[in-house]
Amino acid sequence: MHKKIDDGFDGLVSDLQKTLSYQTEASGYDPDAAHPFGKHMTEALDAFLDMARSYGFITRNIDNMAGYIDTSDDVSLPLYGLMCHLDVVPAGDRAKWIHPPYGGVQENGRIYGRGSLDDKGPAVVALHAMKAVRDSQNLKSRFRLIVGLDEETGAFRCMKRYLKMEEIPLYSFSPDGAFPLINAEKGILRLTVEKHFDEAGKNGEKAIERISGGVRTNIIPDAAFAVLKGDFPHHATEGIGIDGEKIVSRGKAAHVKYPDKGDNAILKLLSYLASLGIDTPLGRYVRDLHTLFPGEYDGKSLQIASEDSISGSLFCSLSIIEADESQCVLKIDIRHPVTVKGDDIVAKLKNVFGVFGATVSVDSRNEPLYMPESDPFVRLLLDSYASVTGDEAKPLYTAGGTYCRDMPNSVSFGIVFPGEEPVAHMANEYVNVDSLKKAAHIYAEALNRIDGLSGKNGFSMKSTAGKDRVFS
Repeated sequence: MHKKIDDGFDGLVSDLQKTLSYQTEASGYDPDAAHPFGKHMTEALDAFLDMARSYGFITRNIDNMAGYIDTSDDVSLPLYGLMCHLDVVPAGDRAKWIHPPYGGVQENGRIYGRGSLDDKGPAVVALHAMKAVRDSQNLKSRFRLIVGLDEETGAFRCMKRYLKMEEIPLYSFSPDGAFPLINAEKGILRLTVEKHFDEAGKNGEKAIERISGGVRTNIIPDAAFAVLKGDFPHHATEGIGIDGEKIVSRGKAAHVKYPDKGDNAILKLLSYLASLGIDTPLGRYVRDLHTLFPGEYDGKSLQIASEDSISGSLFCSLSIIEADESQCVLKIDIRHPVTVKGDDIVAKLKNVFGVFGATVSVDSRNEPLYMPESDPFVRLLLDSYASVTGDEAKPLYTAGGTYCRDMPNSVSFGIVFPGEEPVAHMANEYVNVDSLKKAAHIYAEALNRIDGLSGKNGFSMKSTAGKDRVFS
């Protein structure tokens, strides 16, 4: 089994480069269309399923929203799942990439490309791990790789469609996080804050005509700008550029689950605009926003800071702003501890923003996930990781969100190794070639161990994450 991973590794790399060549940035959703997430997304899904069929797997496209790849069509065998996604966040400013984001360039032990780490690389690795196990023995289980097209939006409509129409695996893991294993995922809230301004005071001699920044709620914004009217005594500020009446703020993009890895351009812009003392409704609101978002990411100034021993502290990111002299709309991403209720956070924010005449609404939410380290499935995956790496590490928690939130009895398992840079959602996203191979060995080991338990009586997997299941 492990020899097959090594012998077929060049093919794995080639398959990943091909998969990376498809631009799969979300472009909207139309449930009544033939291609709900866009034709380009369907083409990428079909290409991935075609690749799997070329290896002799059984595949199915589910309404151009998701697909799956099976090792067997014998429904009498117990089913276990792996879950990945093919959609990606926008590549952003191409000038910041040292290689084309959809080129799949291999250089210096790395493969560059949007999705190389999150989550096309893991999808290809999972496929090859399944192939190695299937080709090494007569399986007593079915393994199914489920691939979706709507993970990065946080809506998970692809997975919801799968759960509505297809068989639910007994247990699953998602290679969409970090090793050794993630057994706790913080709750996620995506909110809109909206404020409308009165007519009076809009058209002063000095005013902010427009503010714009951010591209996705789950990305720390690396750029924002404001258009001013009138003369202002500008001052030198790091990350702020002046171009006539336009103020440009530059930061660094990162996934909101790693807010300390990014540099929020919107917050820098608000700070600069607040210092100008502009006395218009939008100008005054900008100063209010600066007091609520002074550069921290724990939500302290919003009165929502919290933490627990299972999943750490709350993260809050102001990810998008669109404002003019009539209104201001904010998009906020919050990752909260598993023991904290999302409804309590929303209630607090409605009070905080209500003082300034703004409204708060929930765009989407994902409840927290937690499976104790003592859970037998968690133990099996940790032991598989340790057998390949020699590292008997403890499970982790994450502020990221994966399909595990919707799929019963599932946890996130890889693909980022301890000490590796978390470059998902950043410019120049890459995956280490050596890590791809090591992850393939770990996944193959885990699948082999799962299959080895099938048919053995008395091995009960009593999970605290869902219904009791028998691992047989």
